[in-house]
Amino acid sequence: MPRTLVTRTICLALAALAAVSCRAEVIDLRERVQIKGERILLGQLADIDAVGERAEALGAVSIGPAPLPGRERTLTVGYLKLRLRRSGIDCGTLTFTGSEEVIVSGPPVTTEVVDPAAGAAGPSAADAHGASAAPAPILVPRGTRVRLTVECGAVRVLADATTQEEAAVGALVRLRVEQTRETVSAQLLSPTEALITRE
Repeated sequence: MPRTLVTRTICLALAALAAVSCRAEVIDLRERVQIKGERILLGQLADIDAVGERAEALGAVSIGPAPLPGRERTLTVGYLKLRLRRSGIDCGTLTFTGSEEVIVSGPPVTTEVVDPAAGAAGPSAADAHGASAAPAPILVPRGTRVRLTVECGAVRVLADATTQEEAAVGALVRLRVEQTRETVSAQLLSPTEALITRE
């Protein structure tokens, strides 16, 4: 084989390897999922387009505890990036597509079936209204201290803040930042965490 042909073949192979290694990894986020286990994994929230073991590693990243039966929480792209960085994953090679946020619900609430032979039971409150009652949201009272994360591109800043109003987990809440005394609005991720994402 001529030397020029060998050289060209090697160059094409190296270029192909470089293209594979530099290929963008896509996280295609779903709009709504139901979790049956105890933890939320990234692979349950999105279709992951990556090569080999990298796809398995991304899919196995733990995002947090699953909602309780009958409850749900909303996870934004910003929060998912935060959890990925905490797991040591560089988000610079990741491209997020699909939904901007995903609603994660826990398993359905099981209802007890009463045996008619055991005696008639009175109508429940749910039967009286014709539908099952919606699960109560997790409320965070005013004056609660939370850890605030502010993300702006690749920059992440942490601060302590205090809620200025009662709010449910997943909703926007007014916070007072302790270091600056500034009042800001952030998404309440849990009773102790809040997030602001800025482009």
